[in-house]
Amino acid sequence: MADGFHRLSHLPGSCTRVKIPGPSCHRGRRQGPVGAVVAQGKNPLGEPGVGSTGGSNRPVPSRGDVLRARGRVLGRFIVLVVLLVIGSLKLGHQWGDVFTGARGPFPAAFAPGAPVAPDRVVRRTTDEQALVHGLSVRWTGSGVTAMNLRTGEEYWRYERREPKAVVGESAVSERTVVVGHNDGRLVGIDLRSGKLLWRVDVREDGFRFVHLAGGQVVTGAPGAVRAFDERDGRSLWTLKVSESCPVVLVVSAHALPDHLSVVHVMCNVTSLDRDGYNLLLGVDNRTGEAVWRQRTVDPEQMAWGDGHTLVTSDPERPVQLLDMNRQGTSRRAALPPDEWDVVAAGSGTVLTGTDPKEDSDDHDTVLHAYDSRDGRRSWQLRAPTGQEYGFPAIADGRVYVVCQPLLTAADAGRRIQSDLVILDADTGRRLHTLRLPAMTAPDDSDDFGKLDVLDTGDGAVSIGWRDGGGDLLVATD
Repeated sequence: MADGFHRLSHLPGSCTRVKIPGPSCHRGRRQGPVGAVVAQGKNPLGEPGVGSTGGSNRPVPSRGDVLRARGRVLGRFIVLVVLLVIGSLKLGHQWGDVFTGARGPFPAAFAPGAPVAPDRVVRRTTDEQALVHGLSVRWTGSGVTAMNLRTGEEYWRYERREPKAVVGESAVSERTVVVGHNDGRLVGIDLRSGKLLWRVDVREDGFRFVHLAGGQVVTGAPGAVRAFDERDGRSLWTLKVSESCPVVLVVSAHALPDHLSVVHVMCNVTSLDRDGYNLLLGVDNRTGEAVWRQRTVDPEQMAWGDGHTLVTSDPERPVQLLDMNRQGTSRRAALPPDEWDVVAAGSGTVLTGTDPKEDSDDHDTVLHAYDSRDGRRSWQLRAPTGQEYGFPAIADGRVYVVCQPLLTAADAGRRIQSDLVILDADTGRRLHTLRLPAMTAPDDSDDFGKLDVLDTGDGAVSIGWRDGGGDLLVATD
């Protein structure tokens, strides 16, 4: 097209040969033997033109024709460019990371720590979430969103719109949200602004956990545990687990005093060719050196709290209260052999839930509390007749637990009334009770649809069904 424009622009000053016998061509005019004069700018038919050869039956285009043709070509070129730009933007939107950024001022927290006496439900929502500083951060499938607890409006959102972009896990601290994708990508996001802090690829497909402990992001990698800086994503250390553990799933990570991180690893859980097993790793979180390793039990039989871990191998053995330091683990105390169902730990208290009539963990009708220093029973609380407890949480010296009707699988779909109960962790004394809105028991529940406390933080507490199939409530002071 450009060459065509160039040639046309030089035609008016050229000498055009027309098939009329006679003298040679003269610049500016042509004269034949019959005295016909072809002036510059006219074709043989007397039509205005630009001097280009057109033949006896083909009119020569005028300057206006050329300009209109040029405009049509230029217009088509502009349309093509616009379509390409729109296409590239759409492709980038479809296949790239999307960060909306913060919408409005950073919300104020309801209160520091866990709520003292929640008296209202401020939000009814879905999906499990982490509560932090007036926000709830929850999983969206391909990303995470931060919601303002007071208004229910979205504060910021991150989505990764690419193949294999399903989120495996996310972790939240007071400053940072870390998202782990199942293709090995980790993304760090600033909690306040919703803006990208960093991206890292660990180059391993598959589900993964990510954990924030002591300013470090801890996750699994092929045959190893890796740690990255929470704020800039720098690789801090890599710990090779063992040749017998080529597939590593990091279940939990805890930062303890004296630069010690304790990491619970499940080995080969996704491999059918190798036996799976569990390891506790004591790691120097400055160098990544393993200062000790210890076989342990399934994470469902463990509870963490106050610088020690509570471990039980099976219902026939007592729960072990273990101290952990750089020298390893040591037994502090043991709970009675029949109290194997540990449901919560923290604030110097260990809670177990039992049903003396059924002798099973299907229904927790009695809460037993033990002192985590010596294992002695400190108090117990029995649910009213026909009621049971969900899984509790312990925070800031208080126990948060839901008391609800005793459900069976036949109650699926029935609306029930329940209460959030707050207890003193040391004595079991009831501090506060909040009547919750009626909720519908979810269908197809294998564990009879218990309501559990999912999280507490900054003056709010979240409550949801154990199987994740029902609504979720957020209550606050």
